Amino acid sequence: MGCSLGDTSISSGRHYWEVTVKKSNEFRLGVADADMSRDECIGVSSRSWVFAYSHKKWHGMVANKTIPITNIGHPSKVGLLLDYDNGKLSLVDSDKGSLIHTLNAAFRGPVLPAFGLWDGELLTHSGLDVPDNV
Repeated sequence: MGCSLGDTSISSGRHYWEVTVKKSNEFRLGVADADMSRDECIGVSSRSWVFAYSHKKWHGMVANKTIPITNIGHPSKVGLLLDYDNGKLSLVDSDKGSLIHTLNAAFRGPVLPAFGLWDGELLTHSGLDVPDNV
């Protein structure tokens, strides 16, 4: 299993990126504090806000608490919408352009896109415009 953090720190505004999932049955997507230790995995501490897919189920994860998300299957591509100023991270159905679930977050400083992968591969598509209807 590998967790990695992106290299573009975010401290204001709305940002959107998509992730294509290839042959992965267990992964995590979200954001983490820019100064979070690289030794810990995302979703475990209160310094990251994560959507996790495992055992054919989705969960939101904050501070090692999990929130089941039931209205989604195994999409080949999902979007993440970060609204930094309002403290929200949303999972987006990129095919339908609709919100699936939103986590409320108290960001303490700059955050980075964050990923965790147990198998398969993830491809990130950044620099995208925020969809009109989310």
